[in-house]
Amino acid sequence: MEVIPLGSALGAEIRGVDAGRPIDDASFAAVLDAWHRYLVLVLRAQRLDEDAQVRFAERFGELSPVHTSHHSETNRAVMYIGNLKKDGKMTGALPLGEMQFHSDQCYQERPAMGSMLYSIEIPAEGGNTLFANGYKAWEALPEDVKQRVQGLKAIQVYDYGGGVLDREAMVSPEAGVAYAHPVARTHPATGRKSLYVNRLMTHHIEGVAPEESERLLALMFETLERPEFVYEHRWKVGDVLLWDNRCTLHARRDFDPNARRWLRRVTIKGDKPR
Repeated sequence: MEVIPLGSALGAEIRGVDAGRPIDDASFAAVLDAWHRYLVLVLRAQRLDEDAQVRFAERFGELSPVHTSHHSETNRAVMYIGNLKKDGKMTGALPLGEMQFHSDQCYQERPAMGSMLYSIEIPAEGGNTLFANGYKAWEALPEDVKQRVQGLKAIQVYDYGGGVLDREAMVSPEAGVAYAHPVARTHPATGRKSLYVNRLMTHHIEGVAPEESERLLALMFETLERPEFVYEHRWKVGDVLLWDNRCTLHARRDFDPNARRWLRRVTIKGDKPR
């Protein structure tokens, strides 16, 4: 097995691992160590059906059921993302457009620990996924800002029915699914602090005046999205991406709506952030 870093921000490619075959404990321990060190793992040229992807993902933990109608007919833990149509209607979740930075399921009491996305059909251009390093963002914040937000919680919100892609369309906490989590959370495996707010789903900071909340969030969003903290993934068919939602954010670039894009996702249950 080889671990090839993908840049200074985060991310590594794993070579010499077939995710569709059983992985011995020593090899899996090396994969897990690489995940904790690099936050995003890429495995190229994989051939996975639903069952094989589920088996690989379950090595990392229990899977989370899909909370919308976009789950597989055979497994509620499997979601399809993309713009393929059946009888003239889109059949996948989040089918089109750019999507701002976010962390999967951050609006739930126990957000996803990790997400695994497998590419089946990919457009020739566009639709890249960007990943931001929450550790580096936290470390880069001014010391006075760290002290101000230490111990505070932010309200994360999402509307399952709305397909929200940017902050302008965010619903109120009362109108969507919402939960309060620490602005900075501690990773249970590494012990490192990560900034845990995002442009798409963080509504406000609890116990802080609205104007100050917006100012602090704007600074944190800008810090998280600094180019030197971001890895941009250009998809190829057969890619498997596994990212750690506890310390990364991700976003999607726009793409031609007429180009076919189809991916399969599973998410791994996490603990309540602390």
